[in-house]
Amino acid sequence: MVSSAEFMSQVQQDALKSMQRAQAMVDSFVTNPADPPIGVTPYEVIWKRGKTRLLRYGSAETARYPLPYLIVPWLGISRPYVLDLLPGNSMIEYLAQHGHDVYLLDWGEIAEEDKDLGFEEAVFKILPRAIDRAMEASGAQEITLNGLCLGGTLSACYLALNPDGPVRNFVAVVAPINFDEGGMFRVWLDEKYFPADLIVQRYGGLPASLMGAGFKMLRPTLEAQALSALWANVDRPGYVDSFKAMSKWANDFIGMPGRFFGQLSREMYGQNRLLSGEFTLNGRTVDLKRIAQPLLVAAASQDYIVPAPAARSLIDAVSSADKEFVELPGGHISVFSGRQAHQTLWPKIDEWVSARSA
Repeated sequence: MVSSAEFMSQVQQDALKSMQRAQAMVDSFVTNPADPPIGVTPYEVIWKRGKTRLLRYGSAETARYPLPYLIVPWLGISRPYVLDLLPGNSMIEYLAQHGHDVYLLDWGEIAEEDKDLGFEEAVFKILPRAIDRAMEASGAQEITLNGLCLGGTLSACYLALNPDGPVRNFVAVVAPINFDEGGMFRVWLDEKYFPADLIVQRYGGLPASLMGAGFKMLRPTLEAQALSALWANVDRPGYVDSFKAMSKWANDFIGMPGRFFGQLSREMYGQNRLLSGEFTLNGRTVDLKRIAQPLLVAAASQDYIVPAPAARSLIDAVSSADKEFVELPGGHISVFSGRQAHQTLWPKIDEWVSARSA
């Protein structure tokens, strides 16, 4: 049984802790409300096409491996600076520091004037030119291609249509392939319930505001959970900066091009045509069996946007003899940008790619 003295001592300790946390909250969000610097790893822009840019982090002099490492993120939805969020919490910084010649394809800020941008332009024009520019800058003859989320879907389409292209290795991280396993988005985007064509006709694409509302509806208590975690950890070194940076990114939505969104909602989520072998681009069938490159597929165990089975299906769909699937702890974003990523995904990618980059 707890004595009165012990009880009062615990009450006093808890009260003191709460006062310290409250003071830390005031210091972090009232006295010093500024966001920390984001995306500070140095880069140069080596190619532009409209809004699209190809960024290079590091140089051939600092790289220990001869293959350029090209990251292709999602098209629309949000901005790719989450891959270079903060010093010490940056997938790009980690790979560059471990000797990889890192490139990032930045699609730019999607707006109504981009309504005609679809799978065709991305796969037949933008991706091939970005690959060519990365090889020119590095002097290499091949690259490692890393697709993230829908960037992985686009990259898989490119490889299926260009099986002899200059790609030695393929890394797909939380990339949806089997859209029948697409979770709540599979239900919501059913044409019986969601007027995708009408939205595209009205706005030219999926507006950022609607995009943000959809993602927040997937996990309506997520912000409350984040605030609760902030209160519990506000006095931990570096926690507030990470919270501010991630909060800024998580509310920095951009739209999705109309043509791309229409193809995604109808042919992917609606009919699962990519996995079934019925998806065509410019009259050519996208046959995933034509992909034979060494393949690493990474999924997140708590991913409610691209559940692990949706990503894992790529393993069985390709012809690669050298292929590996890993399911790592974390959610859709935290698996590659969370506090544990430097111990899980990043070293796995570094080890896997390094062994195949000689």
